[in-house]
Amino acid sequence: MTAVSIGAWRFTLRGAELADLAYDGGPVLRAIRFVTRDHDWRTADDTVLTRTTDADTDRTSGRVGIEASARYDGTEVLRYTVEVTVDGPTLHVDAVGTTTTPFRRNRIGLVVLHPPALAGVPVTARHPSGTVTQAAFPTWIAPHQPAADLSGLDWSTGRVALTLDLAGDVFETEDQRNWTDASFKTYSTPLSEPFPVALDAGSVVHQSLTLRATPNGRPGGTASPAPDLAFLDGPAPTAAVAPPPTLQLLAASAPAAARPADVRPSAVPLDVPVLVEPVLGDPNVEAVLASARRDAGGGPLDVRFVTDDPVRLRAAIDDVLDSGTVVRIGAFDPTTHVTTPALQQALLDAAAAAGDLEVVAGTRAHFTELNRTVDLFRDWDGPLTFSVTPQMHDRSHEQVTESIRMQRWVVMSASRLAAGRALHVGPVTLRPRFNAVATSARPLVTDASIDAGYGPQFVPDATDPEQHSAAAAAWFAASVEALTVPGVASITLAEAWGPRGGR
Repeated sequence: MTAVSIGAWRFTLRGAELADLAYDGGPVLRAIRFVTRDHDWRTADDTVLTRTTDADTDRTSGRVGIEASARYDGTEVLRYTVEVTVDGPTLHVDAVGTTTTPFRRNRIGLVVLHPPALAGVPVTARHPSGTVTQAAFPTWIAPHQPAADLSGLDWSTGRVALTLDLAGDVFETEDQRNWTDASFKTYSTPLSEPFPVALDAGSVVHQSLTLRATPNGRPGGTASPAPDLAFLDGPAPTAAVAPPPTLQLLAASAPAAARPADVRPSAVPLDVPVLVEPVLGDPNVEAVLASARRDAGGGPLDVRFVTDDPVRLRAAIDDVLDSGTVVRIGAFDPTTHVTTPALQQALLDAAAAAGDLEVVAGTRAHFTELNRTVDLFRDWDGPLTFSVTPQMHDRSHEQVTESIRMQRWVVMSASRLAAGRALHVGPVTLRPRFNAVATSARPLVTDASIDAGYGPQFVPDATDPEQHSAAAAAWFAASVEALTVPGVASITLAEAWGPRGGR
């Protein structure tokens, strides 16, 4: 990382991005970066090829030049240049990307990350038509884009008034806290545009932005009073959460031969439930369930089926209840990853037939999906669920660390949606265990065994190389603390063992 100081501007060059931008000593933006995302919304790995920094003699103006390569699995798909020009209170970024091989993209271009501390602050959205819309950065996590069809934004930090002009495409803003990212993101191309788009080698993307800062001439500036965000830090909103949430483990998906003789770490009691996600219709369902029971070591299972067939679901529930102790049953559609009304009814019917069976609905994916589909659950009185993973958009250490604070924001937003219903949070994993937004078809499963593993074992980038580090252990502990708030009944952590497990 390299610190850059030009005039009143300060920022850090972190890889190919400008991070932690400040003006006149006050924070302005989290980051400005150029991002490449493929047809499955995977973010390319960027490698800086060259970087230059020049400033004039009095250091009130200057230039930063970055050339970088965007790669997937080591294969370059695009090269881009970012030219940053600072002239007094104006910071201008010009970015040009050129594909080096035929490539299907969902998005390529500049991204602006606004700090989450702007929650509740008014913002003026400017549109290509010349019209303006008055809005605000949302306090509670917004399910949909709070600003769209953008050519620019105007807002204030309280100390500094900011004007952001955008060129080269139409932009929009989304609330990235949905994925536990510590930011609001302004980006192009809008989600309303068709994707993916096939690009030939040599295709060019050219975008630019201009950020102007004007110190406010009075104390407090023009920003509205900051909302009370005390719930983000320190203890849970009540002095004690009683009863505390049950801690669970996720069933291991690694190859069977890698199973250790003693699956459970010594600190994990034998009665800790194990969550398992069999995909009905796959030939390995019985093997997946049997492996989860071995992971549970006699403890109960929390079974969340993946299916779009309520009839098949009912039969599977009957079978699993006959084969061992089950603490909870859920079901999710394989395409939308949420519990559709038809699946909800099948779960309720099964609970009524069993007498004392707890059923859960919601999403097996990010809080985003629950936030955007909560109307589907207006007639559902039971518990709700969603999972947590910090590395949907970014795999940096900063992203993983900052996600802890956002987890508290997410779980409090989920609690508002739940309106008194219990929450089952998880699995909480360092990397996504499946791609919830892929446009590619899910690979066909033909093996009835799980000798080679299953599910996350075959998901690109599902395994974090830091999984077994002391830092990861501390992260999971901090995650439990952040997610422990009133109404949270259980928290499911990483896999019971293996490369995505506790050891």
